[in-house]
Amino acid sequence: MHEMIRKKALLGAGILFVIFIANIVFGKIAVLSGATTTPGLGDVGEFLVLFAAVVLFIAACLARERAQKQQENQ
Repeated sequence: MHEMIRKKALLGAGILFVIFIANIVFGKIAVLSGATTTPGLGDVGEFLVLFAAVVLFIAACLARERAQKQQENQ
């Protein structure tokens, strides 16, 4: 059970982190090509995506620790 939660949380964190990085790269390309406004998520959107990625990563770490404790107690 914990293994499934951990894998899904890590996958979600990875996907969100890739979205965060892609948004930064997309914005940088737009600025270098002379765009007057930067497309993308904006400051708040970037924060929320990165925050969600960190929360999912922490959830995966906690699930792994819980599984290790249960294995040690058996």
